[in-house]
Order: sequence, then structure tokens, then C-alpha cells
Amino acid sequence: MEMNLNDAQVTVVITPRDRYSGIIECIDNLYKVTTQPFFLKVLDLEYPKALKQAIVERLRNEPNAEILEYGRIIPMEALRRVRDSITTPYTMLLDNDSNVTEGWCEPLLETAKAENAAIVNPLTLEKEGVDKGAELRNHLYTNEIRVVNVDGEDYLIEDKHYRRALPEDIPKEVAPSEMFELHGVLFDTEVFKTIEMPQMVIREHIDIGIQIKKMGRKILTQPKSVVIFDNLGTRMEFDDMAFFYFRWDKKLTWEASRLFEERWGYKFYAEQAMYHWVFRRKIFLFCRWLHLPISASNMVTRIFGKLKTMIKPVWDPMKNPVEKSKNYYTAKGV
Repeated sequence: MEMNLNDAQVTVVITPRDRYSGIIECIDNLYKVTTQPFFLKVLDLEYPKALKQAIVERLRNEPNAEILEYGRIIPMEALRRVRDSITTPYTMLLDNDSNVTEGWCEPLLETAKAENAAIVNPLTLEKEGVDKGAELRNHLYTNEIRVVNVDGEDYLIEDKHYRRALPEDIPKEVAPSEMFELHGVLFDTEVFKTIEMPQMVIREHIDIGIQIKKMGRKILTQPKSVVIFDNLGTRMEFDDMAFFYFRWDKKLTWEASRLFEERWGYKFYAEQAMYHWVFRRKIFLFCRWLHLPISASNMVTRIFGKLKTMIKPVWDPMKNPVEKSKNYYTAKGV
């Protein structure tokens, strides 16, 4: 694709999130469906040698692309390192197991400019993978932070609207949101360079969402732009498994929760459920690595998950905690 890079308004930053494989498909698809000029920065968080060589070969003749080698670090640290090198007005963060779709860029840029938004979400859909459901379903349209009181202590809840709804059932209008997802999201680059990027592997999008709110800037969702992510359905290679276990290390997830609590003064109602979520995904991935189909992998995962909760139940003292909760900003007058 011929492009005038002097007209580029956006830099796409591709980061490993849960795996290494998928990066070539992600790059190929980005070039195939993107009509706007863009710069591309591929963050190398210790890609396996053969895959790294494939990335180099794929980008060899792309004048708008570069590879930045950072070693095996968590995604947030990589984003902290890359942001000062971005020169375009907008930055699109894209996970390497996610794919943009045709016409993704223009609606995000138009909405960001028209609304002076700090962040614009695409509609994020997930493929079938962990947990039963439709082959393609909603992961994020909009979401909000809510607060619920349990025995005199307030806990935060992330509430995703239209969670796992079918694509045709999701509203088509631009809508305000209180957070985003890192599978794919457009940032005002000035904001991206200004905010704190905490050393977190979970809840980082909530931390940043609160920061944006305190800045008085908008977070919007533009459903005309669609990003689809894999949801772990594609079988991982062994090197993928190693990165996943590193990135979702129990110590790192616990430290992320404690850092959020230190920064904002709240625990999450679903903290133990998140750790259980990680455990279930590790089981699922191992089953897929053994070439079990998705349905069988989910069945084995449910069995192991049930056995684990029988030994160590997940803390969940309240029925329908979301229904009993209030919007965080309304309740706290923030």
C-alpha cells in the first residue's frame, strides 16, 4: 500500500499480551485493511528466534515500521518505554492476538478529533475460546466502575455492558465509557505520554480510566470500528505458554492488586475470582496445547476449576453484587 507518511495521524503499537504467535497475522491484517497512513512499532518482548526472524522479514520493505527490542517484560513496562518515541497525534495500542477490521481507523480518528477525546474504544469482539458461547461475541462495548459495600468496606466492581452479547444486539451509537481494553484502543498521544503507566498486569485499564476522569477528559466507544481478539482459542506453542505463565504470574497479579489499592484506596470485589480466572485459563491453555478441542478443553477446565473451589472457595459473599452496587463516581462524588 502506497502511503504518504507525512500525513500519518496515528502510530500503531503492537504488543504481546498473552502470547507470541499471532503476530504475523496481526501485522498482515493491519496492512491489508488500513487505508490511512500510519507508523508501526512492533514491541519485541523476547519473541522466539524463528518468529522474530519472520517479523523482520515481514517488515523489511515496510518504510513505516520498526521493531523495538525490550526483552521479556510486562506489557505496561513496554508501553512506558515506547511512548516518548511516538510523534503522531494519536496512538493505537493493539495486542498481537487481536485484529483490526476493514474501516477501523477513520471512525476512531474522527470521533477523537470531533469530541476531543482522550481515549476512543473500538467495539471489541472475542472469538470462541475460554468458556462456552457464541463463536463471536461482545467483549467490550462500554463499561463502568461501580462500588459495593461488604461488611463496612467498599469494593470496586468492573461492570461490562452487553457482556458476551451477539454483535447484532450491540448499540451502533457512539457512547461514553469509563474504561477501555488493551486489546485495541486509540489514545490521544499527548495524554498517553502524560498519564502514569503503573507496573500492573491486571486492572491497569481501570487505573488509567480513573486518571482520565480526574483529568476531565472523555473516554468514548465508537462501534463503527471493530477489533476482534482471539480469546485463547487458538492453540499456543510452547514459547507462548512460557510467556503466558510469566505475564500471569501469581506474584505479579497479587502485586498489581496491592499497587492499585495503594494508589486508589480500594480492593476489588472480584480479586479472588480474577486469580481463579487465571488458574482456569492456564488449565485451558494446557489442554489446547495437548490438542484437545475447545469444547473438551472447556469441560476439563470446568472440572479442575470446580475441584479447586471445593478446596479453596472463591470469596463471593453477596448475590448479584452489581445490582447492589452504585456507580463509583456518583457514589463518591468524584
